[in-house]
Amino acid sequence: MQTMETQEPDIEIEATLSLCSDEYAMEILEALKRGPSTAAQLRECCDGSRVTIYRRLNSLEDAGLIGSRVKLQCDGNHCKLYYPVVDRITIAITDDGFDTEVHCLEETSPDSS
Repeated sequence: MQTMETQEPDIEIEATLSLCSDEYAMEILEALKRGPSTAAQLRECCDGSRVTIYRRLNSLEDAGLIGSRVKLQCDGNHCKLYYPVVDRITIAITDDGFDTEVHCLEETSPDSS
């Protein structure tokens, strides 16, 4: 995936800073860099409870760091597939406060296959 720099993303900086100190949120972001995943797949690789993983996924999505789409399975059931939206966030402390630079992934949503 390629990255593109943007100056006006819908990223919640305060929530992002808080999530960066959360072990499960960071493990989820690392796992999603390897490819889109379902909550069940993330639960296996992040070794967290179902509730913990879903809470972090909701927080990461609310902060604008990940996205999701509904994936239809062969048996007719459906689940959410999560994917990264942001590649990198740089935060600088300036005389005027904080200066943020966000690099979003150009292709955010995985193919619908």
